Amino acid sequence: MIQSFSDMFRRLFLFYVMLFSAGCTLEALLEKDISSKITDEVIPISITMDVGATKLIEPSGGTPPFTYQASTSGYLNTSTGAYSIPVNAQVMNETFEVIDSMGKKFSVTVRRKGFREFRRIELPQSASQDQNYVTDAVWLTSGKVLATAIGSDYDGERWATYRSDNDGASWSRVDQFMGYHYHGESHPLAMTAKGNTVFVCGYAYKYNYTSADPLSGWFVRKSTDEGTTWSTSDHWWEVPQMNHVCYDIAVSPTTGYIYAVGYTESTSEMVWVIRESKDDGETWNTIYKAAPVGGGGEEVAYQIKVTPSGHLFVLGAANSIMYFLKGTFSAGAWTWTPATSIPGAQIFGDYQLRGNLQVLDDNNAYFSCRHGVSGKVYRTTDGGDNWSEVYVGQNYLQGMTVTASGKLIATGGSRSPTNDWKVVSSPDGVTWTPIDLDATLAPPNEPHGITIVAHPTANKVLAIASNKRRYQAAVAYSNDDGTSWSLASEIRFQWAFYSFVSKIIRTSATQLFSIWETGDMDGNWPWVIKKSSDNGITWQDADHIVTALDDTKAADIIQGHDDNLYVIGRKDSNAIIRRSADGTIWTDVHSFASGAWEYALAMVKNSATYFAAKDGLNIIIGKTTNGVTWSAIKTFSPPGGVSEMGFQSLTVDAVGNLYLLAIERVGAAGTVVLHRSTDGGTTWVEALRGPSQPSYWNISSTLKVSPVGEIYVYEGASMFTSTDNGGTWSAYTNVPSNVLDIGWSGSTAYFLATDPTEGTAVFTEGFTPGSWILIESVKQRFNVGENVGEYDIELMENKFYSLSSLELLLNYNYNDAYFGARSILRMIDTSQ
Repeated sequence: MIQSFSDMFRRLFLFYVMLFSAGCTLEALLEKDISSKITDEVIPISITMDVGATKLIEPSGGTPPFTYQASTSGYLNTSTGAYSIPVNAQVMNETFEVIDSMGKKFSVTVRRKGFREFRRIELPQSASQDQNYVTDAVWLTSGKVLATAIGSDYDGERWATYRSDNDGASWSRVDQFMGYHYHGESHPLAMTAKGNTVFVCGYAYKYNYTSADPLSGWFVRKSTDEGTTWSTSDHWWEVPQMNHVCYDIAVSPTTGYIYAVGYTESTSEMVWVIRESKDDGETWNTIYKAAPVGGGGEEVAYQIKVTPSGHLFVLGAANSIMYFLKGTFSAGAWTWTPATSIPGAQIFGDYQLRGNLQVLDDNNAYFSCRHGVSGKVYRTTDGGDNWSEVYVGQNYLQGMTVTASGKLIATGGSRSPTNDWKVVSSPDGVTWTPIDLDATLAPPNEPHGITIVAHPTANKVLAIASNKRRYQAAVAYSNDDGTSWSLASEIRFQWAFYSFVSKIIRTSATQLFSIWETGDMDGNWPWVIKKSSDNGITWQDADHIVTALDDTKAADIIQGHDDNLYVIGRKDSNAIIRRSADGTIWTDVHSFASGAWEYALAMVKNSATYFAAKDGLNIIIGKTTNGVTWSAIKTFSPPGGVSEMGFQSLTVDAVGNLYLLAIERVGAAGTVVLHRSTDGGTTWVEALRGPSQPSYWNISSTLKVSPVGEIYVYEGASMFTSTDNGGTWSAYTNVPSNVLDIGWSGSTAYFLATDPTEGTAVFTEGFTPGSWILIESVKQRFNVGENVGEYDIELMENKFYSLSSLELLLNYNYNDAYFGARSILRMIDTSQ
């Protein structure tokens, strides 16, 4: 028993010792784990900042000094902890780490409030007023068609390539290129394809070139993905202040090598140039540079093709006569036959274009061109040694192609006095049959920039002719080897000036309506209402009016008191109001004689829809309660001494009072006056009168009602607010100068104003009373746009668009004849 007790005691003692040891170890482990958890714990912190603001990042609960992880956007000063967001910064959130002196870690997320891009709306334009024309086209083995063209604007001429994926039924621009500088010219002159790899050649120059620059440089552009993306394959020049021009480009059917032809010049002469690439345009070498005919003059190589055996057939000019040059590669070197003239063929064409060469085999080739006042086709059957005239017709023949069946088709036309467009075809190169496209198509006026291209395997053909008067390109289509033709489409040359979106409203979560101020294909400026059912991604015509007098303008659109859509504007010297239930069918519901362009709409929900219209020197207020019957209820006539009355806006407050912000003109001076009606527009009283301003036409003013019913009025010099529906008014202190508009996102007010330093910009009130934070500078946004090639920018009409209580938009309009016109809608981002 005693022995057993001793053993038991010893065992219990050992157990407690082990338990105590284990407890100490467990406690140490727990302390270590807790300590590790404290050290590794990252405390999340979220900070909201306006774009344009600066804030010191010192997390609450941390012990200074702090260590700051570098900001990925570069806005954080890691020495001081100051986070500064530049004006016009991209609106996004950023997270970075901050560690205090005790090792505590904070994950700081800065949420930036500011304007982000909401939608980018591409706009159709009217035509340019200079040279716009197609220069060449190619049909890929994939079935896509590409056409290259020169498009012009007020400041130069641009290199552009268009693509059609549906046999010419529609086109999109896939390359837009300036060789040297925006203020200059870039001319693509020819294109070719190797499978689905495309090459385009031409030249470029800038207006402000220096003594070290070429007068023009030789360029080749390349795309390996059917024209989707492009790169410069060859940029070549040798002599400063001299021309280097690539006129044509071709692919060898035997080697796959690429050949480009043109000319260069020195101070004493012009010479033909042929360049070769053996690696699909990665590198280039000059294989010929000479004047094939002595005597100087215009030495230019215009056309090049490669025969099935790899011979180079080159046509060009020397001393105003067309010459043929043949190159043969043998024993590692090129040999060149003496240049032979083409009898009677002179260097005429359409602007820079000089006909088209088509090679059938090593012996047979055809050349379409202009000689004097006639279009001609020349033929050789002996490899270019001799040429004979096989067709004469039209004023000129510019383009030529060979169809999949072997049929030859050339296209050309005449200008004055007939102004026609024709194609001539031949199955054998001997007998040629003309077809007058004018007889079956809506023809271009004074066609130029004419080209034609055939499908590589099917009997499809596209003929393209630019319109000298309207500056668009008509596309004719044949699916029977050129026997019959139909008008397929237009390639639109976009003169992107004075096209913009002037009003946008939301009628549902996904549906928007807008007014587009844009020229159409005929050069008119129609009444255009667009509808989007996918929240502004795509737009379709909802209402489109073109009149013979070209005298239309949709001025305002609203969802009225009865949820119908109403648009007011001008049509042939009449004010009209049109109505639609859903934007599908529109009807005129009111009209009256008016020579003005200023109109506005407002509504009191479930009660009435109102309009304001300037009529001569007066302002007319009208209303409807049923959407069909409209009546004029008030005419504001100029009081004594006032020569004219205009208006800025018509607005309704939360209880249904109406406000008209008008401007009275006395000579050149103007005064902003706010009129108020509490009985549905029957009677009006003057609520506010601003000081006289020196220019009636340039007064800044705005009238807005806030989401909580406060009324804001800027009357040319000062801001006033009312919290009792216009009964009493208080001065708004420290307002930015020249307020153009006010908008709200949630409860935050944003002011669009003209600041003496920043120019037109968006401000919001700062944290300190009376302080202002700059959110968006139009001037700086212009610089951003210019840097990315969107050259000319306007903040259209200097106003906000409010789609909903949280959707406040600015509409920037980019206008560039090269890049096209677009409205870029930027929305204030306050999602936190």
